[in-house]
Amino acid sequence: MATQVVIGCADQTMAAAIRAQLGEAADVELLAVAESTSELVRTVVERDPQLVVVHDALGPEPVHQAVRDLSLRRPASVVLMVVDGSAESISDAMNAGARGVLTHPFSFTEVQQRVMGAIEWSRHLRRMLTTAGEDATTDGSRGRVVAVTGTKGGVGTTTIATHLAWDVRRQTPGLKVLLVDLDLEKGDVTSLIEAKYRTSVADLAKVADDLSAHTVMDAVFEHESGLSLLLPPEDIRDVEWVTPAAVRLIMALLRQQFDLVVVDAGAHVTPVQAAVVELADEVVAVVTPDLISVRALRRNVAFWESLAARKPAEVRVLVNKHSRAQEVQPETLRQLSPAPMLPAVLPEITRSLEKAVNSRAPELVDDKKWWERLREVGSALGVLAALERRREEPPPPEADGGAPSTRRGRRRQGAGLRRRRDEGSASVELLGVLPVALLVLALLWQLGMAGLTYVWTGHAAAAAARTVALGERDGGVIERAAVAELPAGVADAAAVSYAPASEKVTVRVDVPLAAPGLARLPWEVEVSRNVVKEPRL
Repeated sequence: MATQVVIGCADQTMAAAIRAQLGEAADVELLAVAESTSELVRTVVERDPQLVVVHDALGPEPVHQAVRDLSLRRPASVVLMVVDGSAESISDAMNAGARGVLTHPFSFTEVQQRVMGAIEWSRHLRRMLTTAGEDATTDGSRGRVVAVTGTKGGVGTTTIATHLAWDVRRQTPGLKVLLVDLDLEKGDVTSLIEAKYRTSVADLAKVADDLSAHTVMDAVFEHESGLSLLLPPEDIRDVEWVTPAAVRLIMALLRQQFDLVVVDAGAHVTPVQAAVVELADEVVAVVTPDLISVRALRRNVAFWESLAARKPAEVRVLVNKHSRAQEVQPETLRQLSPAPMLPAVLPEITRSLEKAVNSRAPELVDDKKWWERLREVGSALGVLAALERRREEPPPPEADGGAPSTRRGRRRQGAGLRRRRDEGSASVELLGVLPVALLVLALLWQLGMAGLTYVWTGHAAAAAARTVALGERDGGVIERAAVAELPAGVADAAAVSYAPASEKVTVRVDVPLAAPGLARLPWEVEVSRNVVKEPRL
């Protein structure tokens, strides 16, 4: 089978010479001749050839940067560079990631040796990547990346990405779930989840060439819910460090450390967003039921296709903020959409979201339909595949041998005898097991009551902290704000304290026995919340 080749050379005479030498050295199929670095990158990403031959004089962008980019985006496309033969040119080419160097004027022996070596290396590398991909699919060691993008501001991209990651982590505590905010200039994840962090994705980008799993995990913020966060820099000047090449390296390491990576990629098509869209397993474009959003969707999808980041058929469109009163309905959107739509449609729940957004606590969203639809989206995207595999257990093997029909016949023949023999012993066994079962149920009930007490106390502490954040310093008012969040049987035993020095509100509540208002256990739950000072407009 012929080896597919792409040549990058603006000099037509040089390109013809390269083509002639390649044809003599090996059985090759020329896919294209690119006359600029941008055309070369686009062609290689789209066609994925086995061999790329590049002239070091190709422009207008630096050719070495284009070679580095290709080595990250298409590692199996091995690059040979044509240089003038100087030691400096050869060193620069090898440092850029070229697999070999051809010097001009060409020697047939040198071309044949370099080309055959590069082709063999490409085939070996493709076999390795294919095997690695199959192993990752089998054992689940390769995390799944879902990129959530918006078509314009205000469509709910950040809310959907945050709640999707939050709910998956809540459903499956055993899974390692990471939420990455790559909307670098306008990231709002911290407006939905309270997080005080010191390191950001920009800190990782600064050391992208020396990244390790340990370095990446040091930059991840562990939220008290168990959800991991990787957030944008607070200083806008650090955004320039986050480049597409750095993002590809960072995401490759994140795949190894987490089962699911949900990326808020923002609504604007940038080189960083295009890199995420290209490498993600699933890309979700969020639209609202209006024509402005649909036009923006068409524009973004066209941009991704022109950048060779993703084809329209590989994008999933998700409708958000839907209501029956709107003029544009999902069926209309389905006809206008340039990409396939997800079957689930998210409803308009602005009022239900208000309390959760103000408290930076996604768990306060009490709209069941919202979470049900969001889980439908997760199922359609395959983010819960690991959970489903865990739930699916193979049926236990038959204990005895023989054909299934024979075993069923023997079971039916002995069923009547065993039933009569076991009737008397079943009653005695029930009397012995019943007290133990009741004790276990009572213990589980009490543990559930303790968990509810912790949740109530957390809501009370959050309400008190919000009251202080709004400028209230009166202890009675702060206490009333906290007590208002507690059930009647629990509120009378609550103790609320505010420490101005540490800007922290603490609520202590006794765990009720069996139910609120009956009795209290000598078991106290204490929850503290930091006072978040909101900026004044």
